[in-house]
Amino acid sequence: MTRMFKDFMIQFNRTYRSPAEQRRRFGIFTQSLLVARRLQETELGTGQYGVTRFSDWTGGDAPSCPAAQHPLAPRWVSLLSPQGKKCGSCWAFAAVANIESLWNIHFHQPRNLSVQEVLDCSWCGAGCKGGYVWDAFTTVLQRRGLTSEDAYPYTGRKETCHNLSEPAAYIQGFQTLPGDEKEIAAHVATKGPITVTLNSAAMKPLVKSCSPDHVDHVVLLVGYGHGEPLCLSLQLITAKKRRYWVIKNSWGEGWGEKGYYRLYRGRNACGITMFPITATVTRVGAPGHEVHCPT
Repeated sequence: MTRMFKDFMIQFNRTYRSPAEQRRRFGIFTQSLLVARRLQETELGTGQYGVTRFSDWTGGDAPSCPAAQHPLAPRWVSLLSPQGKKCGSCWAFAAVANIESLWNIHFHQPRNLSVQEVLDCSWCGAGCKGGYVWDAFTTVLQRRGLTSEDAYPYTGRKETCHNLSEPAAYIQGFQTLPGDEKEIAAHVATKGPITVTLNSAAMKPLVKSCSPDHVDHVVLLVGYGHGEPLCLSLQLITAKKRRYWVIKNSWGEGWGEKGYYRLYRGRNACGITMFPITATVTRVGAPGHEVHCPT
């Protein structure tokens, strides 16, 4: 275990502020690996468990809210950027990824849009302190579009809002979808990815429950399937030939399946049906209507 922990520290460039903190993280790492080994011994060939960049984290360390493509990523989903540990910006990442995907699908115009602009200029949200995906869409509507990531790069902290050049993409509004998994699947299949808010507990180390009644993390739902998915959560799939959702997370490529993961489909796993929401994009160059925050 000591050798593996040293290798882990080198591989993921880990340093700790004190020997006591390093010992604490080594204990967490050891527990995580023991859990992973037990899961690998008991699962039925559909999962891979082991060391990741989050192996020294507790469940409370992973970021939540109140880069290269991967085989799971549809061709119209943009590059994956890490949200960062200290910024609860998942709501902004998911909303921006939704808009990027819709522009690529409807207009065949790839866009890499600014998450930082949403954080800095949020009309209703609270920046890195969290927010809802409709806060992000409201901000985009109020600003009549979003600029590119290159023009307004991500810093991982809320800063002063800047007014830049002509926006790179617009939306005309957003809509809440029915909380029914069959209808959600039909929408994803015919119109593209949507944002969903779910319980992130099962995505974190050493956490074994995932109540659908507590949702705290926003992600992009990009597809679904039926087969032999890779189990990346303690709560999810333990048998072959199960239905699953394909989800793009915002924790970087070092987590899950190169930043993606699969969640059981059909039983409202982790509360995935609570807030299915998507932007609406109908034509290029037509900003949406002016909106106001709820009182």
